[in-house]
Amino acid sequence: MSSEQLVAHGTVRGVFFSLGTTPSHDPRLDCAKAIIDLFNGAQKTAHVAIFTLTERHIVDAMIAARNRGVAVEVVADAQQSRSPSNPVQKQVIAKLQQAGVAVRLAVKQTALMHNKVAIFDGRTVCTGSFNWTNAAEKRNDENLLIVDGTQVANAYEKFVFQRILAKETLVEPD
Repeated sequence: MSSEQLVAHGTVRGVFFSLGTTPSHDPRLDCAKAIIDLFNGAQKTAHVAIFTLTERHIVDAMIAARNRGVAVEVVADAQQSRSPSNPVQKQVIAKLQQAGVAVRLAVKQTALMHNKVAIFDGRTVCTGSFNWTNAAEKRNDENLLIVDGTQVANAYEKFVFQRILAKETLVEPD
């Protein structure tokens, strides 16, 4: 058993919650808006590891970032992206690809690719239980944490995004 531990320092920028379950329904606490704001502020890169992606406003923000020259890359869960019970995700992935966003599916997963993570410009991470869906926004009880710091961003880049990219045999979706 290894006693190695990852130390990554950063600063919490904000904590956000689903509007449907937040007692105050305060839009300043809105998970989707926080993610959209991160895409709107991205300058160089946005790397996303996502289980479910169907929230159209977030997708539009991803495409707008790509159109501004941000290198937007997505790794998504293959089963969720190909499931007949989730046709919207398949449509969203096609829309992202048509806009020039690099989307790959994790097809050789050793575990469910249940991440909900984005790394912006190698210095900001958003993560939490929040699936990037309208249901998560309006009906679920979800949370999102935004942390600034290159150490945290580098850890998520290495141990989430790049690991999936390199080891899960990602391929372009059909």
